[in-house]
Amino acid sequence: MEDSDAVAVARARAGDQDAFGLLVERHSIRLFQLVYRMTGNEQDAEDVVQETFLRAYKQLNRFESRAGFGTWLHRIAANCSLDLLRKRKRTRVGGAAPHSLVPRATAG
Repeated sequence: MEDSDAVAVARARAGDQDAFGLLVERHSIRLFQLVYRMTGNEQDAEDVVQETFLRAYKQLNRFESRAGFGTWLHRIAANCSLDLLRKRKRTRVGGAAPHSLVPRATAG
């Protein structure tokens, strides 16, 4: 982990919101690039990046310094992206019956 990330994480854990803001600024672009590649949609990527930072902020005390902060964020972002993709898949599959499963009208 970069020294500057380590310092910012320590300050953020102590309640310094500006320090967390610095981490957001530092890692947002790379996270967006990752998530956009996974989702293929700019709006979804923006939403997932925001969700990533929200989860990271809430779980900051669970971050273990032996791993890089950026690596930890990338894992959260990838998981959030996969959650979104799974949710979309369930919605599409559960939303409409496939044509082959629709009962055909019988002549009476």
